[in-house]
Amino acid sequence: MYKLQVMFEMRRQTYWSDSDPAGIVFYPNYFRFIEEAEEELFRAAGFDRFTLLQQNKVWMPRAETFAKFARPIRLGHPVRIRLYPKLQGEKTVRYDFEFLDDAGEKLTEGYVTVVCVDAAHFKGTPIPEPIRAVILKVC
Repeated sequence: MYKLQVMFEMRRQTYWSDSDPAGIVFYPNYFRFIEEAEEELFRAAGFDRFTLLQQNKVWMPRAETFAKFARPIRLGHPVRIRLYPKLQGEKTVRYDFEFLDDAGEKLTEGYVTVVCVDAAHFKGTPIPEPIRAVILKVC
């Protein structure tokens, strides 16, 4: 059975500081943009991500990333960033993502896998309910 996947979308303008000398967005900045989209996902749900992490004494480091670049993002061009969050077990969330131009053409796609660890020992721990609730709001 086909299940419609819910996503979070934000629009972002690109700037000189995002680009390389050729006038295209430097590839590590794509992952910074994904981080910004994750921050906005939490903000759209009414929460500050960093505050939630501190209150629940956890961190959520990236364990795996993958990106497939179809077309470059040019300096000064706006992009739409879509996140498709999926909880995977008790300790992991995977954000599938895509970057689109204003015409809706896909520029980049991939994923980021995030794991939850306790802040004191950096050992895997279940995602706390308040954080899980924010993610479930959009997925």
